[in-house]
Amino acid sequence: MGWFRFFIRLPLVLFYILVGFLIIILLHLLAGKSWFKTRLGKNVISVWMQILSFMIGLRIYVEGKPVTGLLVANHISWLDIIALGSITGSRFVSKDDVLYWPVIGLLPKWSGTFFLKRGSAAAVSRLNVEIQSALRDGSTVAIFPEGRTMDGREVHPFFSALFQAGIDAGVPVQPVAIRYIRNEKRDQIASFSGDITFLVHVLSVLKAPSVNVFFHFCEPILERDITRKELAKKCQNSVTKVFESEPQYHE
Repeated sequence: MGWFRFFIRLPLVLFYILVGFLIIILLHLLAGKSWFKTRLGKNVISVWMQILSFMIGLRIYVEGKPVTGLLVANHISWLDIIALGSITGSRFVSKDDVLYWPVIGLLPKWSGTFFLKRGSAAAVSRLNVEIQSALRDGSTVAIFPEGRTMDGREVHPFFSALFQAGIDAGVPVQPVAIRYIRNEKRDQIASFSGDITFLVHVLSVLKAPSVNVFFHFCEPILERDITRKELAKKCQNSVTKVFESEPQYHE
């Protein structure tokens, strides 16, 4: 049954990615290189991600209401981006090596993703300015401050560097808890952690039955007199608190 799912899903997903390229090219021509900043662009991203989520077997449940601002979430998988994008139409921050992925790397580049060069303080400073500008222009930006994907057992410390953009832009900063549940237990297939390669993980996901993805949008934080480290800790605590509760099924 697993291989049957794989051979049904794979051609659909590949065709759909091709459709995504064509849509982006069309939007570039009609709305310019910054098409993703428009209301139409945000809606296109959200709908495209919704359909892709369905294709790869993500059943998404939402608790709370997302705001326009800086979203900060725990990180379990590349699936987080697809599922969260389907709800919010967010722009994301990614490591810059994604740019060098064959073909697929062009999709995030052309749709407003921010890229971070790791290990460079100057790059972080420049990125904060870029994110701050986007937030002030009304974009919703999502970051994963754990810095890498985890197994979803618990919430790890949030690095605070990119929180400065939210503070400087004066926008709400909203903690978001992400969990993958299968048969009322933590799903291990969705987690992209350890030594598994991206292609092997894609294979596992496409073979697996549908999985429940739970998003809990916590109370947004809007404080002027706060440091980025204090803000990061507050957000981490909010997400940790959600992990201690049972997920609620609200589609």
